[in-house]
Amino acid sequence: MKSKELGILIDKHHYSESSSILNFYTLEKGYASFIFKGVKKKNKSLNQLGLYEISFFKRPESELGIIQSMDFAWTPSQIYAAPQKVMLLFFMADVLKQTLKHQGPDPTIFSFVKTQLIDLETRSDDFLFPTQFLAQYLGLLGYAPLFDEENASAFDIERGMFTHTPSGSKYVQDLAILSFIKAQFLRELTEDIPRDVVRKSLDVLVQYAELHLPNFSLKVTMEVIRDTLYA
Repeated sequence: MKSKELGILIDKHHYSESSSILNFYTLEKGYASFIFKGVKKKNKSLNQLGLYEISFFKRPESELGIIQSMDFAWTPSQIYAAPQKVMLLFFMADVLKQTLKHQGPDPTIFSFVKTQLIDLETRSDDFLFPTQFLAQYLGLLGYAPLFDEENASAFDIERGMFTHTPSGSKYVQDLAILSFIKAQFLRELTEDIPRDVVRKSLDVLVQYAELHLPNFSLKVTMEVIRDTLYA
């Protein structure tokens, strides 16, 4: 059966001397994998998190579609040229690759990722991007913390809540960090935030994600972020 799909390229893998397996998050099917035969000989641009229109054939008994043609649905000029933005694409792709493998179609998630890519393309200051993206994405997946206690004095990372009575050893009580992290989940605008607060907040958000998302780790990606964007 021949079909067309709008998809975001999550990652790619070697299949043969001339072909690759491409994993997309698509608008209508969710996470889907395809073989693109001969792509290595065609010198086709395969941009990570590129937005593509995919024409493919898929047999009912097969899990893999066979790509017949693939064209850019959106052509950015900055995110694949600016080293800092490329690094943030790597960060985004790592998060998505670990969380979308079993995700069915969700137009809200698809639209969110697309909007984040456009934001990364057009924004002039990339420093706040990782915290905004990660917090908002966790919220979409259903992992936003609880905000039940007004003016809470701590963020309990293990229990996933802002509270006056944290338990265990994994919690944060720095009020500047609490305020900033809340704003990221609530999608509130933040201005003139000290860079050290942003750095520490990202570490807290990553720790929170690694505790609550199954088999999730950003160890390698965070080393790159710290050595470049947050150096």
